Amino acid sequence: MNLVILGAQWGDEGKGKVVALLSENYEVVVRYQGGSNAGHTVVINGEKFILHLLPTGILHPHTVGIIAQGMVVDLELLVKEIKEIESKGLRVRDRLFISDRAHLVLPYHKILDSLLERKGKIGTTLRGIGPAYMLKYARKGIRVCDLWDKDRFYSLVKDNLEFVEELCKKVYCENFELKIEEVVDRSLENFEEVKDCVIDTSQYLLEKREGILFEGAQGTLLDVDIGTYPYVTSSNSSALGLSAGTGLPPKFFSKAKFYGVSKAYTTRVGEGPFPTELKDSTGELLRERGGEYGSTTGRPRRCGWLDLVALKHAVRLNGLDGIILTKLDVLDAFEEIKVCVAYQLEDRIIENFPASLTLLEKVKPVYKSFEGWKESTYGAVDRREIPKKAWDYINFIQEYVGVPVVMLSTSPEKDKYLWLEEESYEGANIG
Repeated sequence: MNLVILGAQWGDEGKGKVVALLSENYEVVVRYQGGSNAGHTVVINGEKFILHLLPTGILHPHTVGIIAQGMVVDLELLVKEIKEIESKGLRVRDRLFISDRAHLVLPYHKILDSLLERKGKIGTTLRGIGPAYMLKYARKGIRVCDLWDKDRFYSLVKDNLEFVEELCKKVYCENFELKIEEVVDRSLENFEEVKDCVIDTSQYLLEKREGILFEGAQGTLLDVDIGTYPYVTSSNSSALGLSAGTGLPPKFFSKAKFYGVSKAYTTRVGEGPFPTELKDSTGELLRERGGEYGSTTGRPRRCGWLDLVALKHAVRLNGLDGIILTKLDVLDAFEEIKVCVAYQLEDRIIENFPASLTLLEKVKPVYKSFEGWKESTYGAVDRREIPKKAWDYINFIQEYVGVPVVMLSTSPEKDKYLWLEEESYEGANIG
């Protein structure tokens, strides 16, 4: 059946490896939101691949990759990414389809991104993603299909450049040096490289119907509607974005499985509230053991204990059927391991994830402590290699969020994992 893989935290949960592993059994893999602000790092046979725009499943020679209509596409970066993958002997362009309705990220979007970030720091990647979505909804966006008509494309770019130039000079008192001919010519050159990949992807998927894996980017808590707004990404990075991002009707997904990927602890990149953040040596140890540095920006990630209030929020809003738990081995070194089971606000206990940023910034985590197992789980592929104390931790997670842990990822290597049968979960222990 069709499968949806989503980030259940603030992104960076290890979706790349999970999709690379599971997509081996699928014919089509679809990215449906976000842009080059996403970064999936996958290690296959000791070789590292970092993907920003291409669906991770494209790393399998038999799999078709779809860049669907909900994405915003920087053609320059896409062509570069394609060539990097193809230089390693893997053909991409004969297995890649790009939606003709996807919006473009152009150089002036990146200028706007840096100006907006200077005015109010959100912690964006400065890849132009937010402004591309902003102009899309302001009806000033430019789509892939507009590149077929050079005169129309020129006219659209001209209008946008004049708008951004005026904004730069009159509002931000900044120089503006982009030349329309350079933007248009470079865009058309890049389009030549991929124009044979451009189709109506929603029609393709409707005809395909089965054998499709939908790959989310970023994470649920970064969703523009249900995340920690305004410290979020600019698209629906939860299951809410599926229908609009693919052009498929909601009932198309009625029989799909929905799995959320979560680390065994919590991280986030950029600004915004983070109730369980650890700004001490424990947080440093999590960062160093987990290699917690952004694959897109290289920025150190903020680290903290697992927030089960936030994870349960993601389970409910996405309708998740199960959790895929990653980086359990990072916790191997700790004498004591904690999970957040509620928030305390003055004399109140809060058990739901609040919408209000003011509340979320003030809450203190209520923790449940577990004794650390102090044994290696790195690379485990058999249940017997997981210590009992680690199973106690895993069982508590699934009991709290109300869905099973269906898989454990135990190292960056694609073949290091344990699959736990979903059908065996009835609230009982799985160790």
